[in-house]
Amino acid sequence: MLIVWKNKRIRRCQAWLQKTPNALFCVLGAVLFLLVFYSLAYRTPLNQVWMAPNMDNDEVIYNRQVVSVLTHGGPQGYFGYQETHADIGRYGTWGPFLIWMYALPGFLFGSSVNTVFWCNLFFTIVGMALFVRAARLQIWQQMVCGLTLVCLWLPLSLVFCGSSEALHYALALVIVGSSTALLRRYHRGWFCVAVAACALETVFRPYALLFWAFPLAALWQGPRRHRAICGAAAAGSFVLALFSMTKLSAPYFSGGGMDFGGVQRLLSGDVAGAISYEWERAGKELQTAWSSILPTLQGDPQYVGTGCLIFLVMVLVTVGCLVYDIRRGRPYRFKVCALICAGVVALVLVFMYNIAPRHLALLCMLMLGAVTVENARQALVYLPVMMILLLPMNAQRSSLSSWFPEMGDQITAVETALTESVQARESDDPWDYTLAYAYDDDVFHGYLYAVPAGMGIEFDWNTYLADENQPIYSRYAMVNHGTDAEARLLADGWQELVSTEALVVYERPDTEKS
Repeated sequence: MLIVWKNKRIRRCQAWLQKTPNALFCVLGAVLFLLVFYSLAYRTPLNQVWMAPNMDNDEVIYNRQVVSVLTHGGPQGYFGYQETHADIGRYGTWGPFLIWMYALPGFLFGSSVNTVFWCNLFFTIVGMALFVRAARLQIWQQMVCGLTLVCLWLPLSLVFCGSSEALHYALALVIVGSSTALLRRYHRGWFCVAVAACALETVFRPYALLFWAFPLAALWQGPRRHRAICGAAAAGSFVLALFSMTKLSAPYFSGGGMDFGGVQRLLSGDVAGAISYEWERAGKELQTAWSSILPTLQGDPQYVGTGCLIFLVMVLVTVGCLVYDIRRGRPYRFKVCALICAGVVALVLVFMYNIAPRHLALLCMLMLGAVTVENARQALVYLPVMMILLLPMNAQRSSLSSWFPEMGDQITAVETALTESVQARESDDPWDYTLAYAYDDDVFHGYLYAVPAGMGIEFDWNTYLADENQPIYSRYAMVNHGTDAEARLLADGWQELVSTEALVVYERPDTEKS
C-alpha cells in the first residue's frame, strides 16, 4: 500500500510539473540564484538596504527622476549640469526613455530611496528567465552560466545598486537568448523580443547598434523581409538615440562625455592632427588603466584594474572557444558577433570615452551569453581557469549601505523644509522647483535624496556656484558651511532655508535669477 501511495504521489507531482509553465521555473531559478549570490556576497539583510549612503552619485539622479515620474508624471524642475537643461523636456543626461523604462516596474515598488534598486532586481530576474527560456538551456547549462557569472562577479555586484547597469546586462542576455531561439527556428514572438531588446539598448546606449548583429546573424539564411525589418528598426532606434542625446537630454559637464576632438579634426581635413590627437589620448587612457591593473595583479584590487582583467579573461575564453569550434566545425557565429562588438566598443571607450568597467562588463555579458549557448560543454576547461584567475580578486563578502539616524534625520529635515517651501508657492517656472547642488563642496551627494519627489537637481561644480559671474537659475542651492559657494549666495542675498550638520540649503528671495 505504501508503494502504491508513493507511486500516486509521484504521478501527481509529474502531472503538476507538466502543467506548470517552464517560464515559471525560469523565473524561480533566477530568483533563487540571485538570493544565493546575495547571501554569499553581502552581509546586509536585503530588507535593510538603504541606498542614500551609497557612493555612486549617478544613482541619486536616476532615483529622483524615476520617483518624479511615479509621483508627478515627470520632473517639475530641471535635471542638468552647470545650470543647463535639455532643449526639450526636463530630464537629465540619460533622457526620458531610460527613466520611463525604470518607472514602469517602479509602479510596483512605489517611490522611495530604493525604487531603482528593486527595479534592478526585477530586470535581472526577467532578463535571466528570458535568456534561459529562449535558449532552452538545460539545468547543467544554467549551472555553467551561473558559475561563470559568479567568476565575473562585477555584473552581479552591479545588480545590487541604484544605477542602470542591471537593465543593460539583462537586455544583453535577452538579445543573445532570443537570437538563439531565432537561429533554432523562426518564431514571431522571439523575433519581436529580439527587436525590442536591441532597439531599447540602442536608444539607451547608441553603440549598442552593433548588438543588432545577433538577430541578423540568426536570420541571415531566412527570408529577406526579416532582415529588412531588423535593419529598419536598427536605423530608427539609432536615430531616436541621437535625437534623445541632442534634444531630450541635458548636456553633461564640459569634457565629461564623449570626446569628438579627433573626429572634428578629421572632418576639418587635418588627418595627421586627428591621428596624433587620438594616439595621444589613447596612450593616456591606457596608461591610466595600467596604473590600476598593475596593483590589481600585485594583490591590491582596483576598480578599473579588476574590470579590465575580467574583460581580458572573458575575451581570451571566447577566442579560445572560437578557435576550438572553427577547427571542429561547430557553431560559432554568436561568438564572432560578441567579439566584434567587444572589440569595436572597447576601441571606442579607449579613443573617445574612458575605460569604464561597467561598459566592459556589458560586453562580458554578450560573450557570456554566446559561450553559454555554444560552448557550455567546454566549461570543463575554461571554468576552472576563470575560477583560479578571477575569484581570488573578486570574491569578497561586503556590506551594502543601511539606514542610520545621523544621515537619515538630516535628510528628513531637509525634505520637510523643501516640501513646505515648494507647496507654499504657486509657480509655473520649472526653476522654482529646482535645487542647485554644489558638487565637490564636501556635501555628500546622498543628501540629494532629501530633494522632494518631482523637484529637479542641477549638478553644479562648487567653483561654478562660487563664481559671481556665473548665473544661478535654480530657486534653491545646497552647499557646505563656510565655503566659497555659501559666501557667494550670502553676498547675493540668498536666505537660509534649513541648516544641518552636513549642509545648508539656501533659497533665492526674489523671482529674479542671479
